[in-house]
Amino acid sequence: MQNIKVNSGSNPHSLSTANRMQYEPTNDASSAETQLERATEELRRLVLDGTFPLDVKLPEARVAELLRVSRTPARLAMAALEKDGLLVRLPRRGFRVRSFGLDEIVEAVEMRGELEAIAARLVAERGIDAAHRARMEACIGRAALLMKMASFDAAQRRAWCEMNGDFHDALVAACGIGPLWAAYVQVSRVPLAAPREIMFNISEAEVGRAQLAATHEDHTRILDALIARRSTRAAALVREHAYRSGENKRRNFPDLDRTVVIETPGAALVRQADGAAD
Repeated sequence: MQNIKVNSGSNPHSLSTANRMQYEPTNDASSAETQLERATEELRRLVLDGTFPLDVKLPEARVAELLRVSRTPARLAMAALEKDGLLVRLPRRGFRVRSFGLDEIVEAVEMRGELEAIAARLVAERGIDAAHRARMEACIGRAALLMKMASFDAAQRRAWCEMNGDFHDALVAACGIGPLWAAYVQVSRVPLAAPREIMFNISEAEVGRAQLAATHEDHTRILDALIARRSTRAAALVREHAYRSGENKRRNFPDLDRTVVIETPGAALVRQADGAAD
């Protein structure tokens, strides 16, 4: 099987400041392609940050202005985000930002869980290799340290998001199946569906702590099942873990403080009540 190398800090929705827009006019084809990639990622960031109103036509001229490109690459960037499901093409011309219902978010989380369950079964059947086992053990160790802290401030929430993403990335990467990894990345592009995109319950501290403790216990049991090569149990634990994550999102979203949980891009695209618009 192909060994998939995954950057433990990779995030389908993240974009570092160093990678943001710095355009220089050129006629070189490769530079034009790079410019389009940067424009697409910057537009993705703007959309996920809630820069544009939901379910309203995106003004092409405004998008081009914000991206500091001409209308053609702006239009191509919007088409790329349509493929990711963040924009919807309008019948006549143009695009609008898509809104998401909580049910859609939960469905995406559970679909991600199904992909992870397949990975867990394959890893357990073959036996987890030392490198990925060490990565997952390190994540469990980081979580244990965070759980011991008296308070859970913004820095600790960010650390938890990174830990959670690293654990899930390592699980899927350990199976070494390229198409499975690609599907995992794709479904994680749905707002709030990626393992790093966590809704912390900051209005009910005890509930929030209990949710984190359950996550930590799940991770420990999943790794134990992988090490013991209990494939059916590992897959079942992963599915239950995804289900619990989805239910946590249902409970926590109404209390989400968007100004504090800064490691949760895409919250602005989620509507409170499931209605029209897709």
